[in-house]
Amino acid sequence: MDAIYSLSDAGNKDRLLIEQYGLSSSALIDSAAKGAYGIIRSVLRGRIAVMIGPGNNGCDGLELACLMAADGYDVSVILPYANGNRENLERRRRLPSCVDIEDSPSGFDVVIDALFGFSYREGSDGIIRKLDSEIGAGALRIAMDVPSGGIIRADITVSFMTPKLELYLPSLRGIAGDIHIFNPGFPPAELAFSPSGTYLLSDNDSHIHRIGTADFKNSRGHIAIIGGSDEYTGAPRLAGRAAFFSGCGLVTVMTSSEKIRDDNPSFMIRKPSSDLSRYDALLVGPGWGCGDPDLLDSAIASGKNMVLDADGLKFAAGHDFGNRAVLTPHIGEYRRLMESIGMDDGLSSVTELSAALRNLARKLSAVIVLKSSTVWITSGDDIYIYDGANPSLGVAGSGDVLSGIIATLLAQGEEPMQAAVDGVILHQRAGRRAHEDYGFYSADELILSVGKVR
Repeated sequence: MDAIYSLSDAGNKDRLLIEQYGLSSSALIDSAAKGAYGIIRSVLRGRIAVMIGPGNNGCDGLELACLMAADGYDVSVILPYANGNRENLERRRRLPSCVDIEDSPSGFDVVIDALFGFSYREGSDGIIRKLDSEIGAGALRIAMDVPSGGIIRADITVSFMTPKLELYLPSLRGIAGDIHIFNPGFPPAELAFSPSGTYLLSDNDSHIHRIGTADFKNSRGHIAIIGGSDEYTGAPRLAGRAAFFSGCGLVTVMTSSEKIRDDNPSFMIRKPSSDLSRYDALLVGPGWGCGDPDLLDSAIASGKNMVLDADGLKFAAGHDFGNRAVLTPHIGEYRRLMESIGMDDGLSSVTELSAALRNLARKLSAVIVLKSSTVWITSGDDIYIYDGANPSLGVAGSGDVLSGIIATLLAQGEEPMQAAVDGVILHQRAGRRAHEDYGFYSADELILSVGKVR
């Protein structure tokens, strides 16, 4: 996993490391531009405009323009700010004569945003918005470090030094496009720790154990799904099938609905009961409808590890889950849960969201998995983010599949935090596999893909 830095932390670290190690700011700029060029070169085409800011991000853009011009690309720069720092003004003077200076990004095939990066200056919104409005609809948009001001949408973002936390805020993830990370020359060991305690997960961070050749149904875990209703029969079915395809041996659906009984021969169907002793883990909430708060109380009292999802989340307020539960709200469910507890959801900024999620996890003594285009996971201390950005996963039943996977991992002995991380990674891998196999798909195809990548 990689440490994620907020924009302010990145700025502080940049200055500290340059001073501590005697790094050359000019050399770092050259390296950043060369690294970005290597990442984006294969997609460059036609007329290219580089929008230049007054600071070091603008310097990155000026050096990038020089590199492209040297290779024969048709490059122009846009200089909306007359002033700049010393390095910036010097690099402007050194621009080759073949690089034209234009007033607007209109009419260009590729537009590169090198306006501000992490040193975004308040009060420049008007200029940025004007430039953004002038970029043609068909232009490829590339951001150097971060999309300036959170305004200019990018198809590709090359983030320097470390991943930037603001890029993974659910409401902003869509403006960054494909994110690439390039370290222009800072000591990697100095970037391993996140000042904000936030880390970016990769598939290599999964630790799901292999199912042995001697394993059988009783050794692979038995989960109870408490949910389902006459109105919502599909959710427990999807969660249960996902559990089987992720390696679970036995699934019992505890429901008062007779409609769920008929078409699920793989499941054991039982009436709701407070006796949960036979199960290795619980999943409470899929398709539960009005639900039953007394059953949730019984589930908590059982001491079993559990997943609380969907309709079960509306009963979460006021409970202490004893660090044995994983709650998996999507954005809407999260907002309602926070409102029921009387807490601000913090969705407007990375600082506020980080604090809100940590506070919620501590208040409920539970692991929180906030589902969106980026998935945020915390037990109240460090926050782990998986950058899914896979719109094909935004399909009805996808959350039920995730809850079934996490419940299975709990039943197989994983602790709640590890089960949440491993479950999210497996779910995301399955989503990518399903998209490769089917294009867009339903939850049934997603479940098949869980079995293929498990």
